[in-house]
Amino acid sequence: MQSVAQQGAVFQTAAEKAYEIISKKIMKGEYEPGMRLVRRQLAQELGVSPIPILEAMKRLEQDGLIEYKAHWGSIVTIPTVERVMDMFAFREAIECQVARILATKATEEQKKALRSLAEELDVLRFEGTETEKITQLHIRFHVMMAECTGFSSLITGLQKINFTWLLFNAVQSRRARPAIQRYWHVTLIDNILDQDPDKAEKVMRDHIYDSYYPFIEDLKNSSSK
Repeated sequence: MQSVAQQGAVFQTAAEKAYEIISKKIMKGEYEPGMRLVRRQLAQELGVSPIPILEAMKRLEQDGLIEYKAHWGSIVTIPTVERVMDMFAFREAIECQVARILATKATEEQKKALRSLAEELDVLRFEGTETEKITQLHIRFHVMMAECTGFSSLITGLQKINFTWLLFNAVQSRRARPAIQRYWHVTLIDNILDQDPDKAEKVMRDHIYDSYYPFIEDLKNSSSK
């Protein structure tokens, strides 16, 4: 018979697995914006009990991937221009502050790790690796920068703006645009770590808005169809 601790571990694993599967289906468009998500149906589809699904849906709602509608239930979040603009504004505030801190506070070990990850990300982008893999590494790169500041509130802030969903769609939007420079992220991190907080803030803001404008354009085009 399983101990309480073992049962808790199994339950947690089921909830995390459910979150991973559902979030991927949302980001891939298999669960489209506005689609109703019914707990029991999801439990049957994923082969788990409704309880882990409930925990997964709470986390999905916190991340902004789903939202609750009165008299209807949980649905996949419907992106609007206003909502995305709000998230980008929050992201800009957080990541520009991260860049300013890293400019003068990053250790040599952190600099080496960030540059190595930036190089790996640029190689994958140049090789045309699948979007999902690029997105995962892209998220890791930006989260690592926040982690290097030592401020947990900055990491939490990225989670609150649904960073996964935002970056996935930003990468998708970039795919339809002319190719950007070969060492985009390497150049970014080199400029951030150049001991100049003002310069670091500027290059980070430019980096953010490079994906912001095509994303907003794509969203406006899709909503007008």
